[in-house]
Amino acid sequence: MKKTIYQSVFITAILFSFLMAGNSGKIFADTLLVEKVVPQFIGSKTASGTNNARTPFAVCLQITGLLPNTAYDVQIGIGLITDAVTSFGAGNVWNRNRNAFTGQRDTLAFTTDGNGDSGPFWSFIQPTGNGSRFDAGQVHNLRIGYTITGGSISGNPAFIGSKQITALDIPATARTVTAADDGAFIKGTGFINESGKYVLLYNNVSGSGNPVYSYQTRNSTATNTTQSDLPVSVNDVFLQSGTSAAGDFAAIVPIGANNSNGIRRIEFRNADYSLFSSYTDADGIFPNGTNTKTLLRRDVGIINIFSTLNLKSYFEGLYDNVNNIMTSDTAIIELRNNISPFNLIYQSKDILDANGNGSFNFNNTSNGTPYYILVNHRNSINTWSATAVSFSSGLMNYDFSDASSKAYGNNMTLKGSKYCIYSGDVNKDETVDASDISSIDNDANNSVSGYVNTDLTGDDFVDAQDLSVVDNNATLGVSTVAP
Repeated sequence: MKKTIYQSVFITAILFSFLMAGNSGKIFADTLLVEKVVPQFIGSKTASGTNNARTPFAVCLQITGLLPNTAYDVQIGIGLITDAVTSFGAGNVWNRNRNAFTGQRDTLAFTTDGNGDSGPFWSFIQPTGNGSRFDAGQVHNLRIGYTITGGSISGNPAFIGSKQITALDIPATARTVTAADDGAFIKGTGFINESGKYVLLYNNVSGSGNPVYSYQTRNSTATNTTQSDLPVSVNDVFLQSGTSAAGDFAAIVPIGANNSNGIRRIEFRNADYSLFSSYTDADGIFPNGTNTKTLLRRDVGIINIFSTLNLKSYFEGLYDNVNNIMTSDTAIIELRNNISPFNLIYQSKDILDANGNGSFNFNNTSNGTPYYILVNHRNSINTWSATAVSFSSGLMNYDFSDASSKAYGNNMTLKGSKYCIYSGDVNKDETVDASDISSIDNDANNSVSGYVNTDLTGDDFVDAQDLSVVDNNATLGVSTVAP
C-alpha cells in the first residue's frame, strides 16, 4: 500500500500539474510538493454529519516550480486514502483574510522567491462533520491545489499527499467499540518562551518520522470555535481563552496501549520551519509526573517542563529562634552538576517564607539525575547540599534545617533547634571577613535603613545586632564549603 501511495503522488503531481495552470498562464510539469510536517493523528467527528470535537491541526508544506516572486492562494482538503484522485475531500482551512476556519482556500498563503519556490508555509486545517469522512479509525491524506492569488483553482487537486493521517476516537460517546482507534489528549503548559511557535509531538527522542500531532502554541494564528465534546482544558487552549495561557498547547494522541513509547520529544519550530527549541524525555514520563504511555481514552495528560524542589532552610540573621519564625526573603537555588567542576545546570528564584519553606521550579530537569543544591542568599554564605540528590516524578524535597549534616561540610550553625545558613557575606565573596564588617559598620554609623544587604536581621535597620552577627562569623572564619 505504501508503495502504491508514493507512486500515486508522483503520477498525480505530474498529471495534475498540467491541469493546474490556474491563472498563471503557464503550465509547470516539474512543480513539486514537499510535505514537511503532516501529523499522524487527528480527532474524529462526533456523529455522522456532526462534529462537536473539531480539533484543528497544522501542516507545513512547500511547493517548488512556480512563477518567481508571485503571491499564491492554496486549497487544502482532507480526503480518505481511498478517495478518487479528483477529490479534494473535506475539512475547513484557516482563511487569513476571513480570520476564520471556513472553506478550503487559504488566500495569500505564500509568495515565491526568485526561483519560484514557496519556501515552507504553514496552514491550519479543521476536520468537519462530514458524513463519510473523519470517523474513528479512518485514514486520510492531504489534497492540495494552488493558483496565483485571486485566480481560480482547478476542480482537481494538483497533489495528493503521501503521508497518512488517522482519525482517533475522542468524542464523549465512542464512535467504535474497539480500543484500537482510541485517542487521548495532551495539554502542554508553561512553555511561555515558545508562545506562537509551531509545536510537534514525537514518540521518539530523535524527532524522526512524522510527528504524532502538530499545531501552534498559544497565542496562535487560528482560534477555534467552542467544541462541546472536548474536555474544557483542551477546548480552552484551542479557544485561546479560559484556563489557558500563552505558551500552552493542545494535542491529540493515541492511548498508551496503542503508543507504547508515549511522547518522547516536543519540538517548537519557527514560521520558516527552523528549530526554535526542543525537549526530550527518554521514558515518556515527564518531570511533572505525567506518564504518556498509560493514557486512557479521553484522558488529558498534562505536560510541563517544570520540576519542583520543595526546600526548607533558615538564614541565621533572619531567624528568630525564640518565636521560631524567620523574616521571609528571596533566595536563588542552583542545581549543580554532581561531577567536577560542578557546573551550574539550572537555577530558580523564589521566597523562603516565615517557616523557611519555598517551592522552586526548574525547567527540563531529568528524573533520577543527581544534582547538588546550592542555596544563594543576598547576604549569607553560599551553602551546598551534603550530597547530590535527584528528582522523582518531577519532585524533590530537601530540608537543610534538621541536621548540620544536610550541608556539605556540616557548614551551618545551630540556632535554637534549627540549623541555619551562616549570615554575613555581604559582598558575596564566599567568606565572612573584615570587608563585610566594614560595610555593615559604615552603614550602621550612617543609620542606613530599608531593604539593604547590610541588614542581616531583616528589621530594616543596620545596627549593632547586624554587627554582632558578622563579627562573630568573621572570628570563626566562616566561608563557603563546596565539593
